[in-house]
Amino acid sequence: MRIAVIRQKFVNYGGAEQFVSGYTNQLASMGHAIHIFANQWTPSNHPNIKIHSVQAIKKNSFLRVLSFAWFALQSIRSESFDIVQSHERTWMQDVYRAGDGCHREWLERRSRYLPFIKRLFFRFSFFHQLILGLEKRIFENGECKKIIAISEMVKLDILKHYQLPEDRVKVVYNGVDLHRFNPSNRKSFRGELRQQLRISDEEVMILFVGSGFERKGLEYLIKSVQHVKQKNWRLVLVGKGKWKRYLDFASKENRGKITHLEPIDEIEKLYAAADFFVLPSIYEPFGNANLEALASGLPIITSRNCGVAEIITPQKEGIILEEPSDSEAMAKAIDYLMDSKTREPMRQSARLLAEKFTQERNASEMLQIYQELIEHQ
Repeated sequence: MRIAVIRQKFVNYGGAEQFVSGYTNQLASMGHAIHIFANQWTPSNHPNIKIHSVQAIKKNSFLRVLSFAWFALQSIRSESFDIVQSHERTWMQDVYRAGDGCHREWLERRSRYLPFIKRLFFRFSFFHQLILGLEKRIFENGECKKIIAISEMVKLDILKHYQLPEDRVKVVYNGVDLHRFNPSNRKSFRGELRQQLRISDEEVMILFVGSGFERKGLEYLIKSVQHVKQKNWRLVLVGKGKWKRYLDFASKENRGKITHLEPIDEIEKLYAAADFFVLPSIYEPFGNANLEALASGLPIITSRNCGVAEIITPQKEGIILEEPSDSEAMAKAIDYLMDSKTREPMRQSARLLAEKFTQERNASEMLQIYQELIEHQ
Protein backbone atom coordinates (compact mmCIF):
# COMPACT_ATOMS: atom_id res chain seq x y z
CA MET A 1 0.00 0.00 0.00
CA ARG A 2 1.28 3.50 -0.90
CA ILE A 3 0.43 5.79 1.99
CA ALA A 4 0.98 9.55 2.03
CA VAL A 5 1.33 11.11 5.48
CA ILE A 6 1.14 14.90 5.88
CA ARG A 7 2.84 16.43 8.93
CA GLN A 8 4.57 19.82 9.15
CA LYS A 9 7.28 18.52 11.49
CA PHE A 10 8.57 14.96 11.17
CA VAL A 11 11.11 15.14 13.99
CA ASN A 12 12.27 13.19 17.04
CA TYR A 13 11.01 15.51 19.79
CA GLY A 14 7.48 16.33 20.87
CA GLY A 15 4.74 13.88 21.80
CA ALA A 16 2.74 14.15 18.56
CA GLU A 17 5.89 14.11 16.43
CA GLN A 18 7.22 11.00 18.17
CA PHE A 19 3.86 9.31 17.70
CA VAL A 20 3.90 9.98 13.94
CA SER A 21 7.48 8.72 13.70
CA GLY A 22 6.66 5.52 15.58
CA TYR A 23 3.43 4.84 13.71
CA THR A 24 4.95 5.40 10.24
CA ASN A 25 7.94 3.20 11.08
CA GLN A 26 5.51 0.50 12.21
CA LEU A 27 3.65 0.66 8.88
CA ALA A 28 6.91 0.73 6.93
CA SER A 29 8.10 -2.38 8.77
CA MET A 30 4.91 -4.13 7.62
CA GLY A 31 6.06 -3.54 4.04
CA HIS A 32 4.00 -0.48 3.14
CA ALA A 33 5.51 2.41 1.16
CA ILE A 34 5.29 5.49 3.37
CA HIS A 35 5.66 8.96 1.85
CA ILE A 36 6.09 11.76 4.39
CA PHE A 37 5.19 15.29 3.28
CA ALA A 38 6.85 17.67 5.74
CA ASN A 39 8.44 21.08 6.06
CA GLN A 40 10.89 20.07 8.80
CA TRP A 41 12.18 16.56 9.31
CA THR A 42 14.72 14.25 10.82
CA PRO A 43 16.05 11.87 8.13
CA SER A 44 14.68 8.33 8.27
CA ASN A 45 16.89 5.29 7.76
CA HIS A 46 13.98 3.01 6.89
CA PRO A 47 14.06 1.95 3.20
CA ASN A 48 10.25 2.09 2.96
CA ILE A 49 10.03 5.71 4.12
CA LYS A 50 10.54 8.56 1.66
CA ILE A 51 10.41 12.20 2.75
CA HIS A 52 9.07 14.92 0.44
CA SER A 53 9.88 18.57 1.15
CA VAL A 54 6.86 20.87 1.41
CA GLN A 55 7.36 24.63 1.42
CA ALA A 56 5.93 26.93 4.07
CA ILE A 57 6.10 30.69 4.55
CA LYS A 58 7.16 31.13 8.15
CA LYS A 59 6.67 34.88 8.51
CA ASN A 60 3.82 34.26 10.98
CA SER A 61 1.50 31.46 12.12
CA PHE A 62 -1.28 32.41 9.69
CA LEU A 63 0.98 32.27 6.63
CA ARG A 64 2.76 29.15 7.86
CA VAL A 65 -0.49 27.16 8.17
CA LEU A 66 -2.04 28.54 4.98
CA SER A 67 1.07 28.10 2.81
CA PHE A 68 1.81 24.60 4.11
CA ALA A 69 -1.76 23.52 3.37
CA TRP A 70 -1.48 24.94 -0.17
CA PHE A 71 1.94 23.49 -1.02
CA ALA A 72 1.04 20.13 0.52
CA LEU A 73 -1.99 20.01 -1.79
CA GLN A 74 0.19 20.63 -4.86
CA SER A 75 2.74 18.01 -3.78
CA ILE A 76 0.11 15.34 -3.10
CA ARG A 77 -1.57 15.95 -6.46
CA SER A 78 1.71 15.30 -8.28
CA GLU A 79 1.69 11.60 -7.31
CA SER A 80 -0.74 8.73 -6.82
CA PHE A 81 -1.45 7.12 -3.45
CA ASP A 82 -3.81 4.50 -2.08
CA ILE A 83 -4.43 6.56 1.05
CA VAL A 84 -3.65 10.16 1.99
CA GLN A 85 -3.63 10.73 5.73
CA SER A 86 -3.12 14.18 7.18
CA HIS A 87 -2.04 15.09 10.69
CA GLU A 88 -2.55 18.76 9.79
CA ARG A 89 -5.60 20.75 8.74
CA THR A 90 -5.13 20.73 4.97
CA TRP A 91 -7.26 20.65 1.82
CA MET A 92 -6.74 17.09 0.63
CA GLN A 93 -6.88 13.93 2.71
CA ASP A 94 -8.78 10.66 2.79
CA VAL A 95 -8.16 10.32 6.51
CA TYR A 96 -7.67 13.14 8.99
CA ARG A 97 -6.20 12.34 12.39
CA ALA A 98 -7.43 14.98 14.82
CA GLY A 99 -4.28 14.83 16.91
CA ASP A 100 -4.75 18.46 17.97
CA GLY A 101 -8.34 17.79 18.93
CA CYS A 102 -11.20 20.11 17.99
CA HIS A 103 -9.98 23.70 17.68
CA ARG A 104 -13.42 25.20 18.31
CA GLU A 105 -13.62 23.30 21.59
CA TRP A 106 -10.10 24.40 22.54
CA LEU A 107 -11.02 28.06 21.98
CA GLU A 108 -14.16 27.62 24.03
CA ARG A 109 -12.31 26.06 26.94
CA ARG A 110 -9.39 28.50 26.77
CA SER A 111 -11.71 31.50 26.89
CA ARG A 112 -12.89 30.44 30.36
CA TYR A 113 -9.44 31.27 31.71
CA LEU A 114 -8.93 34.55 29.83
CA PRO A 115 -9.81 38.18 30.59
CA PHE A 116 -12.37 39.84 28.29
CA ILE A 117 -9.85 41.56 25.95
CA LYS A 118 -7.95 38.35 25.29
CA ARG A 119 -11.22 36.52 24.66
CA LEU A 120 -11.99 39.03 21.91
CA PHE A 121 -8.54 38.49 20.41
CA PHE A 122 -9.09 34.75 20.37
CA ARG A 123 -12.48 35.15 18.75
CA PHE A 124 -11.41 37.51 15.95
CA SER A 125 -7.81 36.40 15.35
CA PHE A 126 -7.11 35.74 11.63
CA PHE A 127 -5.06 32.70 12.63
CA HIS A 128 -7.87 31.11 14.63
CA GLN A 129 -10.41 31.92 11.93
CA LEU A 130 -8.18 30.16 9.38
CA ILE A 131 -7.88 27.06 11.58
CA LEU A 132 -11.64 27.02 12.16
CA GLY A 133 -12.29 27.35 8.43
CA LEU A 134 -9.98 24.47 7.55
CA GLU A 135 -11.42 22.39 10.38
CA LYS A 136 -15.02 22.98 9.28
CA ARG A 137 -14.14 22.03 5.71
CA ILE A 138 -12.53 18.75 6.79
CA PHE A 139 -15.38 17.76 9.07
CA GLU A 140 -18.40 18.89 7.07
CA ASN A 141 -17.80 18.84 3.31
CA GLY A 142 -17.56 15.05 3.03
CA GLU A 143 -14.36 14.84 0.97
CA CYS A 144 -12.43 13.50 3.96
CA LYS A 145 -13.79 9.98 4.31
CA LYS A 146 -12.75 9.19 7.87
CA ILE A 147 -11.90 11.29 10.93
CA ILE A 148 -9.62 9.70 13.53
CA ALA A 149 -10.33 10.94 17.06
CA ILE A 150 -7.58 10.00 19.49
CA SER A 151 -9.99 9.81 22.43
CA GLU A 152 -13.72 9.58 23.06
CA MET A 153 -13.48 13.13 24.40
CA VAL A 154 -12.28 14.42 21.01
CA LYS A 155 -14.99 12.49 19.16
CA LEU A 156 -17.68 14.08 21.34
CA ASP A 157 -16.12 17.53 20.85
CA ILE A 158 -16.20 17.15 17.06
CA LEU A 159 -19.81 15.95 17.03
CA LYS A 160 -20.77 18.77 19.41
CA HIS A 161 -19.49 21.55 17.14
CA TYR A 162 -19.87 20.17 13.61
CA GLN A 163 -22.52 18.51 11.48
CA LEU A 164 -21.32 15.10 10.30
CA PRO A 165 -22.42 11.47 10.62
CA GLU A 166 -21.14 9.84 13.80
CA ASP A 167 -19.86 6.82 11.87
CA ARG A 168 -17.35 9.04 10.02
CA VAL A 169 -15.52 9.55 13.32
CA LYS A 170 -13.53 6.60 14.62
CA VAL A 171 -11.66 6.52 17.94
CA VAL A 172 -8.14 5.09 17.66
CA TYR A 173 -6.04 5.49 20.78
CA ASN A 174 -2.35 6.27 20.45
CA GLY A 175 0.28 3.62 20.91
CA VAL A 176 3.54 3.81 22.84
CA ASP A 177 6.95 2.20 22.36
CA LEU A 178 6.92 -0.23 25.29
CA HIS A 179 10.56 -1.17 24.80
CA ARG A 180 11.84 2.40 24.82
CA PHE A 181 9.60 3.53 27.69
CA ASN A 182 10.08 0.84 30.29
CA PRO A 183 10.41 0.66 34.10
CA SER A 184 13.70 -1.22 33.65
CA ASN A 185 15.25 2.09 32.52
CA ARG A 186 15.37 3.09 36.18
CA LYS A 187 18.29 0.74 36.79
CA SER A 188 20.22 2.11 33.80
CA PHE A 189 19.58 5.85 33.94
CA ARG A 190 18.01 6.96 37.23
CA GLY A 191 21.19 7.53 39.23
CA GLU A 192 23.07 9.19 36.37
CA LEU A 193 20.28 11.63 35.50
CA ARG A 194 19.49 12.57 39.07
CA GLN A 195 23.17 13.25 39.67
CA GLN A 196 23.26 15.53 36.61
CA LEU A 197 20.16 17.36 37.87
CA ARG A 198 21.57 17.49 41.41
CA ILE A 199 18.54 15.70 42.83
CA SER A 200 19.29 13.54 45.86
CA ASP A 201 17.83 10.09 46.56
CA GLU A 202 15.76 11.60 49.39
CA GLU A 203 14.10 14.15 47.11
CA VAL A 204 10.96 13.35 45.10
CA MET A 205 11.27 14.31 41.44
CA ILE A 206 8.07 15.56 39.81
CA LEU A 207 8.23 15.59 36.00
CA PHE A 208 6.32 17.80 33.54
CA VAL A 209 6.85 17.23 29.79
CA GLY A 210 5.19 19.36 27.14
CA SER A 211 5.60 22.44 24.96
CA GLY A 212 2.82 24.99 24.84
CA PHE A 213 3.00 25.77 28.54
CA GLU A 214 -0.23 27.77 28.65
CA ARG A 215 -2.37 24.94 27.27
CA LYS A 216 -0.54 22.31 29.32
CA GLY A 217 -1.40 24.09 32.57
CA LEU A 218 2.13 24.90 33.76
CA GLU A 219 0.89 28.00 35.58
CA TYR A 220 -1.42 25.87 37.72
CA LEU A 221 1.25 23.29 38.48
CA ILE A 222 3.71 25.91 39.71
CA LYS A 223 0.99 27.59 41.77
CA SER A 224 0.02 24.26 43.32
CA VAL A 225 3.49 23.24 44.52
CA GLN A 226 3.46 26.31 46.74
CA HIS A 227 0.74 24.56 48.77
CA VAL A 228 2.40 21.13 49.00
CA LYS A 229 2.90 20.25 52.68
CA GLN A 230 5.94 18.06 52.15
CA LYS A 231 8.99 20.08 51.14
CA ASN A 232 11.39 17.46 49.73
CA TRP A 233 10.16 17.85 46.14
CA ARG A 234 11.95 18.93 42.96
CA LEU A 235 10.07 19.91 39.81
CA VAL A 236 11.66 19.28 36.40
CA LEU A 237 10.04 20.97 33.40
CA VAL A 238 10.81 19.77 29.87
CA GLY A 239 9.58 21.73 26.86
CA LYS A 240 10.02 24.65 24.49
CA GLY A 241 8.68 28.05 25.42
CA LYS A 242 9.09 31.12 27.60
CA TRP A 243 9.16 29.22 30.87
CA LYS A 244 10.85 31.85 33.05
CA ARG A 245 7.74 34.01 33.27
CA TYR A 246 6.00 31.11 35.00
CA LEU A 247 8.54 31.31 37.83
CA ASP A 248 6.70 34.44 38.98
CA PHE A 249 4.03 32.08 40.32
CA ALA A 250 6.60 30.44 42.63
CA SER A 251 7.83 31.79 45.94
CA LYS A 252 11.48 32.84 46.10
CA GLU A 253 12.33 29.86 48.30
CA ASN A 254 10.80 27.43 45.79
CA ARG A 255 12.29 28.84 42.58
CA GLY A 256 15.55 27.01 43.20
CA LYS A 257 13.63 23.72 43.32
CA ILE A 258 12.36 24.14 39.74
CA THR A 259 14.57 23.10 36.82
CA HIS A 260 13.86 23.64 33.12
CA LEU A 261 15.29 21.54 30.27
CA GLU A 262 14.89 21.89 26.52
CA PRO A 263 13.42 18.79 24.82
CA ILE A 264 15.95 15.96 24.53
CA ASP A 265 16.01 12.97 22.18
CA GLU A 266 16.41 10.46 25.02
CA ILE A 267 13.40 11.63 27.01
CA GLU A 268 12.99 8.10 28.40
CA LYS A 269 15.95 8.80 30.70
CA LEU A 270 14.04 11.61 32.40
CA TYR A 271 11.03 9.37 32.98
CA ALA A 272 13.45 6.88 34.56
CA ALA A 273 14.78 9.57 36.90
CA ALA A 274 11.32 10.80 37.95
CA ASP A 275 9.02 9.58 40.72
CA PHE A 276 5.72 10.70 39.23
CA PHE A 277 4.38 12.77 36.33
CA VAL A 278 2.03 15.78 36.21
CA LEU A 279 0.24 17.26 33.18
CA PRO A 280 -2.74 19.44 34.25
CA SER A 281 -3.80 20.53 30.76
CA ILE A 282 -6.61 22.94 29.96
CA TYR A 283 -7.22 20.93 26.78
CA GLU A 284 -5.31 17.82 25.77
CA PRO A 285 -6.79 15.55 23.07
CA PHE A 286 -4.96 12.55 24.54
CA GLY A 287 -1.53 13.36 25.94
CA ASN A 288 1.26 11.13 24.60
CA ALA A 289 3.54 12.19 27.43
CA ASN A 290 1.03 10.72 29.88
CA LEU A 291 1.18 7.40 28.05
CA GLU A 292 5.00 7.47 27.97
CA ALA A 293 5.02 8.12 31.71
CA LEU A 294 2.62 5.23 32.36
CA ALA A 295 4.74 2.91 30.21
CA SER A 296 7.78 3.99 32.24
CA GLY A 297 5.99 2.94 35.41
CA LEU A 298 5.13 6.42 36.67
CA PRO A 299 1.86 7.31 38.39
CA ILE A 300 0.36 10.40 36.77
CA ILE A 301 -1.66 13.43 37.78
CA THR A 302 -3.70 14.78 34.89
CA SER A 303 -6.91 16.71 34.32
CA ARG A 304 -10.38 15.71 33.22
CA ASN A 305 -9.70 17.91 30.16
CA CYS A 306 -7.13 15.37 28.97
CA GLY A 307 -8.25 12.46 26.78
CA VAL A 308 -6.03 10.00 28.63
CA ALA A 309 -8.20 10.52 31.73
CA GLU A 310 -10.82 8.24 30.20
CA ILE A 311 -8.51 5.21 30.45
CA ILE A 312 -7.30 5.97 34.00
CA THR A 313 -8.77 4.39 37.13
CA PRO A 314 -8.36 7.05 39.86
CA GLN A 315 -5.92 6.12 42.64
CA LYS A 316 -4.87 3.03 40.66
CA GLU A 317 -2.66 4.39 37.85
CA GLY A 318 -3.01 8.05 38.67
CA ILE A 319 -5.13 10.93 39.90
CA ILE A 320 -7.59 12.92 37.79
CA LEU A 321 -8.18 16.60 38.57
CA GLU A 322 -11.66 17.85 37.81
CA GLU A 323 -10.35 21.40 37.36
CA PRO A 324 -6.69 22.08 36.44
CA SER A 325 -6.77 25.55 38.00
CA ASP A 326 -7.70 24.16 41.45
CA SER A 327 -4.29 24.58 43.08
CA GLU A 328 -5.34 23.12 46.42
CA ALA A 329 -6.72 19.94 44.83
CA MET A 330 -3.52 19.52 42.82
CA ALA A 331 -1.40 20.12 45.91
CA LYS A 332 -3.32 17.37 47.73
CA ALA A 333 -2.74 15.02 44.78
CA ILE A 334 0.99 15.80 44.83
CA ASP A 335 1.17 15.26 48.60
CA TYR A 336 -0.59 11.91 48.10
CA LEU A 337 2.06 10.75 45.62
CA MET A 338 4.99 12.00 47.69
CA ASP A 339 4.78 8.74 49.67
CA SER A 340 6.86 5.96 48.05
CA LYS A 341 4.60 3.30 49.62
CA THR A 342 1.64 4.85 47.82
CA ARG A 343 3.50 5.08 44.51
CA GLU A 344 4.85 1.53 44.36
CA PRO A 345 1.60 -0.38 43.57
CA MET A 346 0.56 2.47 41.25
CA ARG A 347 3.83 2.08 39.32
CA GLN A 348 2.98 -1.53 38.52
CA SER A 349 -0.61 -0.67 37.57
CA ALA A 350 0.62 2.17 35.34
CA ARG A 351 2.82 -0.18 33.33
CA LEU A 352 0.08 -2.81 32.99
CA LEU A 353 -2.31 -0.18 31.64
CA ALA A 354 0.22 1.13 29.11
CA GLU A 355 0.82 -2.40 27.81
CA LYS A 356 -2.70 -2.33 26.34
CA PHE A 357 -1.76 0.58 24.08
CA THR A 358 0.94 -0.75 21.80
CA GLN A 359 2.20 0.78 18.57
CA GLU A 360 1.32 -2.51 16.87
CA ARG A 361 -2.30 -2.21 17.97
CA ASN A 362 -2.49 1.39 16.76
CA ALA A 363 -0.98 0.56 13.35
CA SER A 364 -3.29 -2.45 12.96
CA GLU A 365 -6.39 -0.36 13.66
CA MET A 366 -5.25 2.32 11.21
CA LEU A 367 -4.56 -0.27 8.50
CA GLN A 368 -8.03 -1.72 8.95
CA ILE A 369 -9.51 1.73 8.33
CA TYR A 370 -7.36 2.20 5.21
CA GLN A 371 -8.38 -1.20 3.82
CA GLU A 372 -12.07 -0.54 4.40
CA LEU A 373 -11.82 2.79 2.59
CA ILE A 374 -9.99 1.25 -0.38
CA GLU A 375 -12.55 -1.55 -0.65
CA HIS A 376 -15.40 0.96 -0.83
CA GLN A 377 -13.78 3.28 -3.39
